Amino acid sequence: MTLAYSGFPPPLLCLKDSINETVPGLTPEYSGSKWPKTSLGALHDKARLTPEQLERLNAICKEESAKLTQADDQAVLVDQMTVVFYECRCLERRLLEHMVPLQRGAAPDARHPEPEEAERVRGVVAEADSPGYWFNASKDGNRESHYRSSYLGVTLVHDLAVFKSGPGAHAPGGASNDGAGYGHNLPAVVRSFRERVDAELPGLYRWFADSSLHSTVRSLMG
Repeated sequence: MTLAYSGFPPPLLCLKDSINETVPGLTPEYSGSKWPKTSLGALHDKARLTPEQLERLNAICKEESAKLTQADDQAVLVDQMTVVFYECRCLERRLLEHMVPLQRGAAPDARHPEPEEAERVRGVVAEADSPGYWFNASKDGNRESHYRSSYLGVTLVHDLAVFKSGPGAHAPGGASNDGAGYGHNLPAVVRSFRERVDAELPGLYRWFADSSLHSTVRSLMG
């Protein structure tokens, strides 16, 4: 279950290209980080969606997505990255992390994703409406244990600071909180979505800890 963004803005696409071109020995990029999103949770291990449940879930997603806007109070300010050595794929357990501020003190680059990038992401999201999507959504794999079982790796992410300690929060040594107004309404939108899924599809989903929520920029190892 993911929160999808409209696309990678030009600076992040440039960063991803630079990593791919200059860091030797990287494995090919996984499909999951080729479009920007935050994984919010997963089906529990013994759950299997029925076509009717998937239809209901799609309706919930569309109705709740209508609450999302591109206003600053829901926007994600990407002013730092974190290199994470993780113990599970959802990053709830982290062995080491190193924070990398981006252009400390500089004004945020407010450029939106290019039209072709936004269209590419819309195409990925629209797959949920395809007639054969239920077959893929109901298959085994990528359930709770996939994300929470022990698995070592290293990845470059942007942590959603607003879910950790409130608007503009950063861990010590991070970038400044000049963008304190960014994203302060996003946790409420996500909370409303989770509560509705739990009410209408009880027991199906397990939600990841707010402190672990992130968007992957590029897997580095694992």
